[in-house]
Amino acid sequence: MADKKDKKEGQLNFQYTELVIYGVLFLTLVASVFVLNITIANDSRRDTEQIFCATKQQEYWQRSLRSLLKTQTTQAEVEAITSDSLLMTMPDQQALVETKRKIIDTVFTNYRHTIEDFSKTVKALDKGDDQLRIEGTEYAIDAVKDPRARVFIEDIAQRWYPRADTLIGVSHQYAGTRKLDANLLLASIDFAIQNDESILTANREFIVKLGELSTERINSLQRIQILALVAGIAVFIAMAVRLTISLRKQQQIIAESQGQLIQSEKMASLGQMVAGLAHEMNTPLGFVRNNVEIITENEKEFHHALQQSSAVLKDLVKGNYADVENSIPKAIEKINEIESIGMIDENRSMLEGAIQGLDRIQELIINLKNFSRLDQSMMQSANVNECLDSTLVIANHILKRHMTVEKHYGQVPNILCAPSQLNQVFLNIITNAAHATEDRGRGTLTLKTSVQKDQVVVQISDDGPGIPKEIINKIFDPFFTTKPVGKGTGMGLSISKKIIEEGHNGRIDVKTEKGKGTDFFIYLPMKKSEIQDNEKVFDSAPVFN
Repeated sequence: MADKKDKKEGQLNFQYTELVIYGVLFLTLVASVFVLNITIANDSRRDTEQIFCATKQQEYWQRSLRSLLKTQTTQAEVEAITSDSLLMTMPDQQALVETKRKIIDTVFTNYRHTIEDFSKTVKALDKGDDQLRIEGTEYAIDAVKDPRARVFIEDIAQRWYPRADTLIGVSHQYAGTRKLDANLLLASIDFAIQNDESILTANREFIVKLGELSTERINSLQRIQILALVAGIAVFIAMAVRLTISLRKQQQIIAESQGQLIQSEKMASLGQMVAGLAHEMNTPLGFVRNNVEIITENEKEFHHALQQSSAVLKDLVKGNYADVENSIPKAIEKINEIESIGMIDENRSMLEGAIQGLDRIQELIINLKNFSRLDQSMMQSANVNECLDSTLVIANHILKRHMTVEKHYGQVPNILCAPSQLNQVFLNIITNAAHATEDRGRGTLTLKTSVQKDQVVVQISDDGPGIPKEIINKIFDPFFTTKPVGKGTGMGLSISKKIIEEGHNGRIDVKTEKGKGTDFFIYLPMKKSEIQDNEKVFDSAPVFN
C-alpha cells in the first residue's frame, strides 16, 4: 500500500512538474512575442521619424531651389535698372531698386535657413542626430543602417557634401556683404537644377523603401506570432492530455484556437492593407502640402498688392494727389507683375489640385470603412459589385505594380450577406492573383458578376501561370501554401471557403489551366424575396464561360 501511495505521489509530482514546464514554455512564448512587439514598436517609431525627416528634407530642398531662382530673377531685374544711368536718376526707379533688394534680402534669408536645414537632415539620415530640431521640435534621428534604404541616402549625400560649403557659403557671404557673386550664384543654381530630379527621386525611393522594410518586419512578426500560437496550442494539448481532459474538451479547445488563428489571419491581412493605404495617402498628402505652401507664398504677393492699392485709394479719398502720382505706378506695377506671372491662375490650379488630393484621401478612407464594416459585421443587404470595388481600392497598392484590372459587372441585386466577410474572401483571392503574376512583371485581373438562376455569381480570373494539377485539391487546406516562408500563412483560401460555404451557404470552385491562368467562381444564394425582385428587373442572365 505504501509503495502504491508513493507511486501515485510520484506520478502526481511528475504531472505537476510537467505542468510547470508547460507553463514556463507558454510564458516564454508570450514574453518572446511581447519583447518582439516592443522591438517592432521601436523600429516603427524610428522608421516614422526617418520618413518625417526625409519628407522635411524634400520640402527644404524644394523651398531652397525656389528661393535661388527667385533671387536670380530679382537680381537680374535690379541689374537691368542700375545699368541704365538715366533710369537711376528717377526717384521711383531708385525706390524700386531698393524694394527689389529688400526682396532679395528676404528670399536669400529664407534660402540660408532652408539650405542649412536641408544639410542637417542629410547628415541626420546619413550619420544620425539625436538633437535634430525641426520647426521648433527636437527629434532623435537614427542613422539609416539597412543597406537597401541607405543606398538612396548615400546617393543624396554624395551629391550634396562636395558642394555643401559652397551653397551654404554663398548665403552667408550675402548676409555679411549684401553682395552676390554672380558666378557663384549661377554655379549654385546650376548644381541645384542639375541635381533636383535625382535628389527628389532618391528621397521618394528612400521613403518607399522604408515602408517596404517596415512591412517586412510586420510580416516577420506575424510569422513568429503564428508559430507562438501553434506552439501554444501544442502546449495546451499536452497539458490537457496529462490532466486527463476529455477528448471532447480537447476538440473544443482546438476549435477555439483555430478560430483565434483565423481571426488573427483576418486582422493581419487588414493590417497589411492599412499599411499599404498609409503609403497610398502619403502622395496626395505631400501634394496637398506643397500646393498649400505655394498658395501661402502667393498670398503674400496678393497682400502686398492689396496694401499698395489701398494706399492709392486712401490718398485719393484724403486728396493727397501728390502722393497718388507716386503710389499709382507702384500699385499698377505690382498688379501687372501678379498678372504677368499668372499667380491668380496658379492659386486656382493649386486649390483645385489640393481638393483633388483631399478627395483621394477621403475615397481611400471611405473604402477602408466599407471594406472592414467593423460596425456592420452581421448579415445584411449588400451588393457584391460594391464589395468588389471597395476591395479593389484597398488592394490598389498591390495591384498597381503587377495587374491591369478589367471589370465586367452585371446588374445583380442586393443579397443578404456579411459584407466584411465577402470583402475578406475577395481580398484573399485578388492578392493571390497579384502574387501569381509578380514574376511575369504584369498581368490582367478580370472581375465578372452575373445572376444564374437563384444565385449571384462572382468570377475572379487572372492570366498567371495557373495552379499545378498535383496541388489543385490542396489549395483550400489549412496552412497549405506554395509561397516562400514568410510570404504566406496558407490560411487565406481556407478561410475563404469557410466563409462562403458555412457563413453564406454558397460554394466556391476553381478552374485552372497551366500557362493560361486561374478562375475562381463564387456562388452566393439569393433568398426567395431577392429572386422575385430580380425577376422583375431581368429577363435573362449571362452565363460565365
